[in-house]
Amino acid sequence: MGESPQARETLFALREAIARIEGKPDHAARLTAQDTTAGSSSVHSGGQREKQDLYDTLMRDMLARGTLLELRGRKLQQAGSVTGLGLAMALMAADSKDPGRQRLLLIADHQVMREAGLAYAPGLLDFGLASCALVHAMPRRIEDALWLAEAALASRAFSTVLLEVHGNPKKFGLTESRRLSLKARATGGRLLTLRQAGEEEASSALLRLSVEPAPAAARHLADGSLLGGSIGSPVFRITLEKSRMPGSPELILEWNSDDRRLRLFEQLAPSGLGSPHSVAVFPKAPDRSHRPASLGSLLAFTPRLDRAS
Repeated sequence: MGESPQARETLFALREAIARIEGKPDHAARLTAQDTTAGSSSVHSGGQREKQDLYDTLMRDMLARGTLLELRGRKLQQAGSVTGLGLAMALMAADSKDPGRQRLLLIADHQVMREAGLAYAPGLLDFGLASCALVHAMPRRIEDALWLAEAALASRAFSTVLLEVHGNPKKFGLTESRRLSLKARATGGRLLTLRQAGEEEASSALLRLSVEPAPAAARHLADGSLLGGSIGSPVFRITLEKSRMPGSPELILEWNSDDRRLRLFEQLAPSGLGSPHSVAVFPKAPDRSHRPASLGSLLAFTPRLDRAS
């Protein structure tokens, strides 16, 4: 059992007092620094082991077959991150030896498409996914999307089915989620629900992750220096909202398009690289009233029409 902080502080004070009596203040300071460094390094290593164990468990659940997983974005501006993480998980789970098991089906939501746009083929290629490997569908109703998801799972023609849902529609509740989960388990398929701009609700998903974008790391140049403020690999900040692990732990994952792997991101981008969002957020003016300015008196105005007789 490790020492408590109070016991460690008492020990440091005693060592310092003994060193002063012996006329060795430098020796006491050196011992204290060594013990402090050892204690901080042990705490850091313990935290890293916990993160690594959490990452390994998460990867096993993410890549399991016959499961229903849910990715949730709080805002519609995060739709790219939610879809990107879903595609990354689908690519990791695809069977590289069987070309027929590399096809993905994305059942998009037409409301999300109007705000966030369609999947961009050159971007998919840079992400590590060939555009011909992605089948895109966009039904008009949630009932049609649910039917298509069940039919795709039953056909066993796709490695992963991604079902995009906008918000929390009434016709996609716990009953529909349970039916999709049973279908995925019976067929051995993999279904990812991409809930865009939705709130937490009861679900039969084995795993539910809250997804947010995170700043990318600085890129290494040929001379070994770091290039800050540039475009880097996609980075995702995830919170485990529903899982077998206690609490709601957070992890930061980075996507490597060459290896097609999500790796544990240990360090955030250095300061000065900016926000993870693509648009600037301007602060409110401190000297401006929160109320709109008055428009003054409003008068009815009737234009004069001169017509020739």
